[in-house]
Amino acid sequence: MEKVYAVSYRDGVMLKLTEDYKYKSIRKTAEVLAELMSAAIPKSLKDVVVVPLPTIVKHIRERGFDHTLLLAKNLARLRGWRVERVIGRVNKTVQVGADEETRRRQAKEAYAVVRGVNAEATYLLIDDVWTTGASMEAATKAIKKAGAKKVAAAVVLIPED
Repeated sequence: MEKVYAVSYRDGVMLKLTEDYKYKSIRKTAEVLAELMSAAIPKSLKDVVVVPLPTIVKHIRERGFDHTLLLAKNLARLRGWRVERVIGRVNKTVQVGADEETRRRQAKEAYAVVRGVNAEATYLLIDDVWTTGASMEAATKAIKKAGAKKVAAAVVLIPED
């Protein structure tokens, strides 16, 4: 992955905002998070395909919506980009609460490319929280293996060292 764009460190108001979005299903928050994410991404980024990191079906059912897809759609709308579900989940593993080693092992087998990629486009992987980076790294490898040359990531929160 060429670059990771992040809105904030994982603390304070941004942590509360993200948790309200993800765990209290406050969908309107996606607009605010997308605006903040857009501000963190350079205006010079062109020919972008926004790719939401896939959410497991169980979590979509619990929340009533796919939080990464909604965030991706809002970001794409703001920037005039398109959203494509290029990556799909091939297992049902849950990362929340897992240690780093487990996350990395699970992520290696979690994703597969489900549609063709354009080698000239920039693929921007979207997720709400970067914990270890294992999911983003695994998704990046899958997209690059399918032929993409430029892959970046955007997240709302990253951990402080």
